[in-house]
Amino acid sequence: MKYPLQRFREEIKKGVKGALGVEKEIPIEVPEEERGDYALPCFALTEYVEGSPVEIAERLTDEIKLEHGKAEQTGPYVNFKIDEEYLVKETVGTCHEMEHEFGELEEKKKKIILEHTSANPNGPLHIGRARNPILGDTLARMYRRAGYEVEVQCYINDLGRQIAILTWGMMNLDEDDLPERDRDKVDHRLVRYYQRASEELEEGEIEENIEEMIRKMERGEEEMLERFENHSKEIMEGIRESLKRLDIRFDVLKHESSLMADGSVEDALKRMEDLESSGEEDGALYFESEDEKVFLTRVDGTSLYPLRDIAYHIWKVSRGDGMINVLGEDHKLHGKFLKEALEALGVEPLPESIFYSFVSLEGEKMSTRKGTYVTLDDFMETAHEKAREEVLKRREDFTEEEVERVAEKVGIGAVRFNIINVQPEKPIDFRWDDALDFQGDSAPFVQYAHARTSGILSKWGGGDLSDAQLKKLDGEREISLVRAIARYPLEIEQAVKNNSPHRLARYALDLASEFNNFYRDCPVLKSEDKKLERLALVKACHFTLKSILSTLGIDALDSM
Repeated sequence: MKYPLQRFREEIKKGVKGALGVEKEIPIEVPEEERGDYALPCFALTEYVEGSPVEIAERLTDEIKLEHGKAEQTGPYVNFKIDEEYLVKETVGTCHEMEHEFGELEEKKKKIILEHTSANPNGPLHIGRARNPILGDTLARMYRRAGYEVEVQCYINDLGRQIAILTWGMMNLDEDDLPERDRDKVDHRLVRYYQRASEELEEGEIEENIEEMIRKMERGEEEMLERFENHSKEIMEGIRESLKRLDIRFDVLKHESSLMADGSVEDALKRMEDLESSGEEDGALYFESEDEKVFLTRVDGTSLYPLRDIAYHIWKVSRGDGMINVLGEDHKLHGKFLKEALEALGVEPLPESIFYSFVSLEGEKMSTRKGTYVTLDDFMETAHEKAREEVLKRREDFTEEEVERVAEKVGIGAVRFNIINVQPEKPIDFRWDDALDFQGDSAPFVQYAHARTSGILSKWGGGDLSDAQLKKLDGEREISLVRAIARYPLEIEQAVKNNSPHRLARYALDLASEFNNFYRDCPVLKSEDKKLERLALVKACHFTLKSILSTLGIDALDSM
């Protein structure tokens, strides 16, 4: 499916090539300032076209032939503006045809393996770590919207030190000596063993016990492997239940232990041993990563996490055409090593890593080991309660059931949006007042715009809009809203190109703002001469808002 602005871009490229008599790639840009829909900087063209950038721009402006727009010169730039009547007709018409699927791009016939939330399975997720699944799920949604097949994976580290500490606690501690649990969920119940065992580890009492458990596991002793795997599965059951409330699910749960069992780790070890950049020190294998030795095995030959992660990525690459990993910024060095090791092995494609900074809650940082955190479950409950307060302020006519339903969708939407709206590499200090501000940069602001479109369409009652003369939509607010709608497919393109889900959150805010301006200045149902036309535009905006909210993993509400 090609949308009007995409078709216009192709028309420009074809026209430029024809005017200049070249077959090179044409560097079309979307200008920052409102000088047009596209711009062509002519500096790069001097490599294969005679004349200065200004002269080339003059020549292009005179000679290019465009069916659906015009070209204007500004110094060394050529700015292109699409014909507004064409844009209105094609955008609104396509929206009505595709409905909530508007924005979907052509099928790419490529499969992306996207890994996220590969947290240590030692307790419930806390809000400081919840950025990972929310980022990962939004990336998966936008890649699917862009025409890719996506397989979402979670890599479960069921062989590591954290699960060993949890397992020791469950084998040696009496539940009566543990702190009282605040929830019956399995991850909340079991994390208490991990926290109390961590306290004993810090006191130096059980270090050798933990190390011996890890050695037994790495030697493949079935009883210990089974304990590690079962305890991690129990924790993951609770984590998945929490994520389900955020509408986040996995296609594949890959246990680290499975790579030991099926020989994948042993195969990876043999391949790494053959590399020139690998070496041995006291019998332990290492990989030389920019003058730093990353050890892959212990002196007794048992594997370490870096080797097992190499095995996992070799397995992953056989399942798709691209790999994306969502990782905390504390994994940057490991991500760099992993890429170098896979490149040395000739593994293609190499993974793309998206590193995110962590989340604090109104200034408070969190730690699972110390127990100083707010669990994701508690956080979502707070979101629901705070959203409920906001709904009650605005809708005294709602039944209790309606209040609860809307509060859940507004609260969960606020959590997701407030996290996605910030570039991954920037830290977030989550503030409730910002997240639930119906007039600010928030999910409720966008959801409310959608509810307004639903309200207008509900009052209209439905009917045939085929008689709408869309060329009547020529007012400043009308055209501005059409342009905002038309941008959506391009925003999907750019968000995927740069792995920038925050771009889509900002687009959603822009679209909601444009609709609110239109709603304020342009009567719809009471319009004397443009009722059908404006209804057609509201309906197009309704579908676009629903689509972008869905891409962000947020429910579109019909009333708030």
